[in-house]
Amino acid sequence: MERLTLDVNGAFDPAAGGLARADLEAIAPRAREAFEAFETRRRAGEVGFADLPSDAAAAEAARALAGELASRFENLLVLGIGGSSLGGRAVVGALCDPFHNLLPAAARGGMRVFFPDNSDPATFAALLAALDLERTCFATVTKSGGTAETMSQHMVLRQRMVARFGEEGYRARCVLVTDPQKGVLRQIAVDEKLRALPLPASIGGRFSVLSAVGLLPAAAAGADVTALLAGAARTEARCRGGEVLENPALLYAAVLHLMDVRRGRRLHVLMPYADALRDLGDWFVQLWAESLGKNPGAGPTPIRAVGATDQHSSLQLMMEGPHDKLVTLVRVAAPRADVPIPLPEGYRGHADLAYLGGHTMGELIEAERRATAAALRRNGRPTVSLELPRLDAGALGELLMLLELAAAYAGGLYGVNAFDQPGVEAGKKYAQGLLGRPGYEKYRDELLGAPAPDPALVL
Repeated sequence: MERLTLDVNGAFDPAAGGLARADLEAIAPRAREAFEAFETRRRAGEVGFADLPSDAAAAEAARALAGELASRFENLLVLGIGGSSLGGRAVVGALCDPFHNLLPAAARGGMRVFFPDNSDPATFAALLAALDLERTCFATVTKSGGTAETMSQHMVLRQRMVARFGEEGYRARCVLVTDPQKGVLRQIAVDEKLRALPLPASIGGRFSVLSAVGLLPAAAAGADVTALLAGAARTEARCRGGEVLENPALLYAAVLHLMDVRRGRRLHVLMPYADALRDLGDWFVQLWAESLGKNPGAGPTPIRAVGATDQHSSLQLMMEGPHDKLVTLVRVAAPRADVPIPLPEGYRGHADLAYLGGHTMGELIEAERRATAAALRRNGRPTVSLELPRLDAGALGELLMLLELAAAYAGGLYGVNAFDQPGVEAGKKYAQGLLGRPGYEKYRDELLGAPAPDPALVL
């Protein structure tokens, strides 16, 4: 069976300032420890994302609810931020037509799905003005129910739905994804008799893409969530051992960690050569940054790039800037479509264009990927390659699980807890203090008591 392939040869190329096999051998015992530490937490029920592919009941519940919504409404708004939005957006973006929301219903094969994850009022107001609320439902996704950005959007939509359709109309149009037992949103589900899918306590937001958080919007859009989970299960099965040269996620984590701590490659670029994986890059940035950035001595900076777009922008910095980057190039071996490049008669005399005749756009972007990888390595810049046989639900599931497991293992290698986010929580507390949340007065007072800015530094 064709499957995802990880190739780290470009990170061991001497011409690219790469690692030595001795580096990998030296870290192998620590990698095994990181693997075992993760498995210990998994067995204890503390970390549950790797077990999601086998949770058939949860997957069926998400599919059933998505089908019910799709039978009654055209538009689904996913109210969530960070991991409550980025995972679902990555799956829908990867598996649906690039212009999914613009297609007529018969061509879409599912609902139009929107992710207004930021709390920018201009964007949210414009989205609500553009949609027919009668044909719109929404899913509020927050584990705690206390996420200010998400719940502000929820309360705005609730008010509008109740005013126009009454309490019953609101209940018909609102579903929740939240903690199965506790939290304000779980209580709201009980009080308002709303349908709610569970997000288990052992699954954090950035590791929740294969839970109802990602499955509900994916299924609503028409994606094959069964195949998505089957692909994730294949990767999980490949990663059940602690040997670094047998577990692809452990190898990826070890190589990126070694590149950081031994070669100073602290910037980790994920560069897919497929527009459909653009949103996956944003999801990876959160996964890597929020999982690993826990102290001044640890925390590689993730960067999203897209080939071939970034060959005309940030590649200049990757190629000739500081030697602090490792680039992972992602290839889709068999693209969904290809377009022949015609050569008009009048263009044949232009050498700058004539060579393109007889090729396809797929051949062009593949040549650009290969050329970029070679140019980076020959200029002393290490690379890693990830290849999907095709961009379908199964292959995407394989990739998502590989990156999630790599983040978990990398946490062990860096000596940090990959599953908390204290820095994010600190910012939330200051914001809630400014907005007057009871019990958060000290955070408000800290901000209001800060020294006044120097007027000379304000122009």
